Amino acid sequence: MRLIKSFGLILLSLAGVAASAQTFEVDGINYNVLSEAEGTVEVANGNYSGDVVIPAEVSHAGSTYRVMAIGDDAFFRCDALKSISMLSVTTIGDYAFNYCTALKSVEMPSVTTIGDGAFATCWSLPSVEMPSATTIGDNAFNSCTALKSVEMPSVTTIGDGAFATCWSLPSVEMPSATTIGDNAFASCYEMDSVFIPASCTSIGFNPFTSCKELKEIVVDENNPNYSSVDGVLYDKDKTILIGWPTAKGNVDILPSVTTIGDWALAFCIALRSVSMPSVTTIGDNAFFSCDILKSVSIPSAITIGDNAFSYCDGLTSVDMPASVTMIGDWAFSYCDGLTEVYCHWEEPLECEPDFEDEVLMNAILYVPDGCVDAYRAVKPWSEFANIEEGGYSGIADTPQPEMTVKVIDGAITVEGGDMAVSAPVVEVYSAGGGCVYRGTDSSIGGLGHGIYVVKVGGTVQKVAL
Repeated sequence: MRLIKSFGLILLSLAGVAASAQTFEVDGINYNVLSEAEGTVEVANGNYSGDVVIPAEVSHAGSTYRVMAIGDDAFFRCDALKSISMLSVTTIGDYAFNYCTALKSVEMPSVTTIGDGAFATCWSLPSVEMPSATTIGDNAFNSCTALKSVEMPSVTTIGDGAFATCWSLPSVEMPSATTIGDNAFASCYEMDSVFIPASCTSIGFNPFTSCKELKEIVVDENNPNYSSVDGVLYDKDKTILIGWPTAKGNVDILPSVTTIGDWALAFCIALRSVSMPSVTTIGDNAFFSCDILKSVSIPSAITIGDNAFSYCDGLTSVDMPASVTMIGDWAFSYCDGLTEVYCHWEEPLECEPDFEDEVLMNAILYVPDGCVDAYRAVKPWSEFANIEEGGYSGIADTPQPEMTVKVIDGAITVEGGDMAVSAPVVEVYSAGGGCVYRGTDSSIGGLGHGIYVVKVGGTVQKVAL
């Protein structure tokens, strides 16, 4: 008897839940009641097609309701939907219009919140105006490959992957943005420039990864957390490289940079060489799929992240200093062009960088004198068929005359080092990270008083003028 009574109570409870989630249909549109007390409803899932207009109010069973939202999955896979007008709706739920592949027109003047994946894979959508929106969820417009125009003057939050794979989007204005999520604009192939406003205080992993035409990322000089130099995105102090424009050529990373962020240079299709004299930390996927990158020297590196150089098909040479204490998993996976790997540890580092079988069979691993047996005993180095002593190249091998930087007659003067044997490129950076001189002169005048960083090849020195 007690069991029967308990089961009856459960049924009554479920009936109460069903009543609170009342569903009805008017003029071919399904609605869920959000609140009887407030008289609000949301559009519910249905098989919609053609041109759909969502009214501001709808009446049912003697009650009038305000239509406030588009529910989760409401139009999911309505691939015959051509246009949607929702003048009073303020919230669009998760995946509400996902896979509406024929959708070409959206009118949503009152919408403030757009959920995760709300318009993802709407292949035919050419433009979006959202004058009142403040929040765009993760992957909200992901794979809207025909999208060429976006107006979002009030948006503050742009979620992870929000506009990823919008191939045709040439540019975007986000004057009120405070947060830009991970990979927010990844693979926007036509995007050639980006402006980060002063209001933006949070930027995720390189939000502009694989934007093939991107040549510059410019940050408002009044931004409190971020900065840009020569179109490259850094943190305010220029110690972290966050995003390198994919179409920008060879990389000279500022001497002030100690960290390359996750995905920072991923898919940089124009990158053949990179100089990073002061970098100690290379983030996960930092150089992922840099197809034509030929060689890498990381003189100050301590940490190399997971997949840091994965799919760098053109990479032939890697020089790893003794300072490296961690190499992440798959750091060199699918780098099948490697022919030379230089290691400077006397006690080899245990790690799992996932060298390809053809690399293990054919490449030469160069190790310090007297250390071959040590490398034969530790994976992955023991898996190399060819291990030789010495033969080092790069900055660790060739003794250089000591370089000195002096102030003579009000000019920065460089002596010794590479200057003694050739006419190398001299770079001078201000304390703020801006390049104030680049050339082959050994004496650089006309600079104001302050602290400068002088870089010649792999040597970096500071000087007070």
